[in-house]
Amino acid sequence: MSGKRRSEHKQGFTLIELLVVISIIVLLLALLFPALQRAKRQAQAVVCQGKLRELALILSMYSNENNGRMPSDGPEIWRFVLRTKDAAYPDLALCPSATRPLPGPLVSDSDTFHAYSFLLGRPDFRGSYGVNRYLCERLVNVDGHMAVGTAGGKPIYWGTCHVRQAANIPVFFDCTTSAVQPWHLESPPEYEGAESRDTGPRMADLCINRHSGGTNMFFLDWSVRKVGLKEHWTFKWSRQFDTRGPWTKAGEALPEDWPAWMRKF
Repeated sequence: MSGKRRSEHKQGFTLIELLVVISIIVLLLALLFPALQRAKRQAQAVVCQGKLRELALILSMYSNENNGRMPSDGPEIWRFVLRTKDAAYPDLALCPSATRPLPGPLVSDSDTFHAYSFLLGRPDFRGSYGVNRYLCERLVNVDGHMAVGTAGGKPIYWGTCHVRQAANIPVFFDCTTSAVQPWHLESPPEYEGAESRDTGPRMADLCINRHSGGTNMFFLDWSVRKVGLKEHWTFKWSRQFDTRGPWTKAGEALPEDWPAWMRKF
């Protein structure tokens, strides 16, 4: 009898007991996984804002060295970033939520969670931030003379950081291409990831749900914050950008006017 009791004590878990334990573990993982994902996204957003602050510091250096003037074009801004000693590490232009390029050959456009590629003397350079091209001191050839670009006979490019409304002028931000020129009459993309129907990179490259309903952005007053996707139409992108356009509350835009995927934001 004593030997029988010893053998009974040596028996392991029954199949039912093992299934119960496994079920509990699976349930706990299911409860913890969303929380871990949220924590990861929050950490990536914090790192993203830190990188944008670094980019702000670099551009402020350029501005201080040139009496407040900005580079001549978007690519020139990126060239200055690459030449700057403090920006030597290769991932400065990469949001931590979008570090991998799309499969295939090098492309200048990407999507919400992938990086783009562009050639600026370094064919391996990739990024997932864009720059506001209207910030630049854009010069165009007019009758053989170089003049600041205009729209309707009025200046459109900023060209300097010494302007009013600096806190509402975007500089660097989450984007699917390296530089954009948004316009207030542009409609939002019909679905997430839709390409812009207008010529050149526009609002479609900015409306990306990269950070839980918004993107991170650095402004000309050297501040960095998260912005909602619908806010893009309220910023002063250029001197002629109407912040009371048809896609703002001031322009009487209604919630049902927005594409279905953006109504929840």
